[in-house]
Amino acid sequence: MISLNIQLKLIIFSFIFGFFFSVLIEWFNKKSKKYKTYLKVILSFLLIFIMSLLYFIGIQKISNSIFHIYNILCIVIGYILYDVIAKYNKK
Repeated sequence: MISLNIQLKLIIFSFIFGFFFSVLIEWFNKKSKKYKTYLKVILSFLLIFIMSLLYFIGIQKISNSIFHIYNILCIVIGYILYDVIAKYNKK
């Protein structure tokens, strides 16, 4: 059983990570337009690998690598929230 304090930290970390991940992906897409397709694929794979590694290091520090389905949901919600905020700011 995980304590409520650790669960709350995981939820907040996952949400912020999803938001940051969306910002980073948008920035990466803008910067990678000038590269050839094969280089984009390699750089995208590298970016996803590094971000995954950072996420798992983060949850290891917070909860000794305990992973729940709500972590994925919080990442997705953070990712979508950034897209909604970005669309709202463009208007």
